Amino acid sequence: MNIDFSKNVYYGYIVKGDLTGAINYVKQFPEQAGLYNRFLAVFQQEQYAVYEADAWINEILIMYQQYYRDVFYLCMDREDAADRLRVKLSDFLGIENEDIRLSDMEQNQIAKAFQSRDFHFLGGRTSGYYGPYVWRTTETKTYVVELPDGIQEYTVKLLDDFIAKSWIDVLSFGEIGTGGWSDENGIINCIKSAYDFDSEAFRVSLLKHEAQHARDLAIDPNMSSEDLEYRAKLVELIYSSERNLLEQFAREADSTNLSNGHSSASGRILAGFARKLNLEDSEMEKLPIGQVQTVARVLFEEDCSASAAGSAKIPAAGGR
Repeated sequence: MNIDFSKNVYYGYIVKGDLTGAINYVKQFPEQAGLYNRFLAVFQQEQYAVYEADAWINEILIMYQQYYRDVFYLCMDREDAADRLRVKLSDFLGIENEDIRLSDMEQNQIAKAFQSRDFHFLGGRTSGYYGPYVWRTTETKTYVVELPDGIQEYTVKLLDDFIAKSWIDVLSFGEIGTGGWSDENGIINCIKSAYDFDSEAFRVSLLKHEAQHARDLAIDPNMSSEDLEYRAKLVELIYSSERNLLEQFAREADSTNLSNGHSSASGRILAGFARKLNLEDSEMEKLPIGQVQTVARVLFEEDCSASAAGSAKIPAAGGR
């Protein structure tokens, strides 16, 4: 049986970090030979991207691209790949401390060096994998955001003039990627070029999703990535009336990959819908949006009740 190439299926592999699956999927379609050869050029022949920055910055970003090859293409153990990146970076920067952590190096030596070159650098992990965000300009605005438990103002930083947007952007050759994140101060950071500010995607998938993260982290700073994404994705489903996001979540679901909070949370949402409606995953895309919103709200309220019950059993801890 002949099948047509589906961008949605292809993107599902990318979001899960399944580069092998993405390449094998693309390889089936003669009309996608250009995309297939592009994967081979980057990940097999190591023809890495060069960015609009000086040679020092490009050297750093090539090391991250080599890490993507190690962890996604060669399927190296993710901690071994991260340690290999750490050693390369410390050697390049002349850091003699063999015990320095990659996250500390990113936050201190690397970020400061980028700042001296008029760039912002944000390291750390996105859905379980390292990959920096590097941009030039920031604009700050305030938005009023409605969530299931109330309305609140949030500070939003609109980030622009990017040269690097972490691993999903690289694996998809710039077609998809992270649209934003909330930080430890409850500020929502938005990749400006990713959104039409009049769209539901901005109002719901950026503002409400990240505002829910900020709210949850203010209550429980140690909430797991899966729990954060589970709750924020349910909020997206509750408020989305123009898009069938449940279908999108089904494509990226992977309950076995617990280190990828997005994929494991999507798998948990599908399991919740299946439990409530006695449906198979393949039947989810047929659900009317109104029914999706209703079930999502029930699942969200159940999670809030479970969290409240769990908190009641745990003695309150002192301040940090």
